[in-house]
Amino acid sequence: MQFKIKIISIVFAINTILLILNIKYQDETLSVVQDLTYGKLFLFFGFFCFVFYLIIAKFKKAFNVLLIFATIAFCISLFFNLRLAKDNYDRIQCNEGISEYFEYFEYDSCEKIKKRFEYDLINRQLKYFLDPYNHDLEFEEKIRNEKHIELVGISCTQFTSMECYNELVKNYIKKSD
Repeated sequence: MQFKIKIISIVFAINTILLILNIKYQDETLSVVQDLTYGKLFLFFGFFCFVFYLIIAKFKKAFNVLLIFATIAFCISLFFNLRLAKDNYDRIQCNEGISEYFEYFEYDSCEKIKKRFEYDLINRQLKYFLDPYNHDLEFEEKIRNEKHIELVGISCTQFTSMECYNELVKNYIKKSD
């Protein structure tokens, strides 16, 4: 019995830490994050079932249904929190990869991004923005391993300027081969 309580306590602690991190790093542009709401709801439901079970267990009356409810609620909450943590991680990585390019993305013209490409080429900091719909794994592997070009986020929002930059990178690689 003590082992079950320790395991559930560990799952509760992990869940709470994930929930706090998800609240801290939630997407500022969304007013309601469903996974976060569901994660909180199931965490609190599981917490109350677990506390109620511990109170009853103190009087030597085991009510295992509460322990089962608490375990199920913690697992569901953990599912929502892990899914949201993955989404937050992808979004943060994407934003870090493209943050210095935002000023170029607001224009539909490729002229501004050409200047940034030339700057990156001189400083050997070329990037390639992954397209979530058109993968060319051989090309991506080649530019990462042979040309040492940084690949940036498949989950990023695509801008027209990114496509222009990618075309410049492809042309550069064709010329250098």
